Amino acid sequence: MNKHKDNTFWRTQQGGITILTTLGLLVLLTVMVMTLSKNSIRELSISGTVWQATKASEAAEAGLDWFILWTNKDNASGATSQDRDRLLAAFQQLNTSGTWQSSSYLLNSSNTWDRAFAVRSTEKSTASDMVFSNAGTDFKQALTGNVTLQSFDVMCRYLGDPAVGTVSGAAGGLGHTAGNTTGRTGRSMNLYQVQSQGKASVPTGSSSYIRYTTIREMYLGVTP
Repeated sequence: MNKHKDNTFWRTQQGGITILTTLGLLVLLTVMVMTLSKNSIRELSISGTVWQATKASEAAEAGLDWFILWTNKDNASGATSQDRDRLLAAFQQLNTSGTWQSSSYLLNSSNTWDRAFAVRSTEKSTASDMVFSNAGTDFKQALTGNVTLQSFDVMCRYLGDPAVGTVSGAAGGLGHTAGNTTGRTGRSMNLYQVQSQGKASVPTGSSSYIRYTTIREMYLGVTP
């Protein structure tokens, strides 16, 4: 009788241990699955962010090229449509001190002493050369199917003239051993800071976007 009770007791204990072990394994498997899922989501997020950053960087580089192209005097006559026309209008006002403070392109209207302008783009514009035409499938989001819109904004600031306005020439010119009493005047350049902000925008509504941005900057010396 006692022996039968002992066997029943041990079988009960073994059953309890089996249940606890099974529950422990289930908990462990659940934790492992959740961890793997989080890692997968994180990897997808990182991949998407890198992809968007690349698109924004491409747009920023394009903005600098666009500025150089259309502010070149040889191309100015062809800038008669879209945003390139706005760029030239702003650049011309930037270099005209008499009308600068009334410019509609002022970067900061409260600081008219700051000779800077900004030409900005809008993602919804269908007739803007500051917004890329991204109709191909390469620009679509894998999960949502939304097209990533690439565009850029351009800022330009007038920095003044170089500190040195003369160049070395014949005897007596600057840099010559004979002295600098008869320095030769050179052609002075205007200095500018140009900043392009590239945008990779993912539509989330009719007029709302998740924007990834990258900034590229350069300094130019332009002979008038």
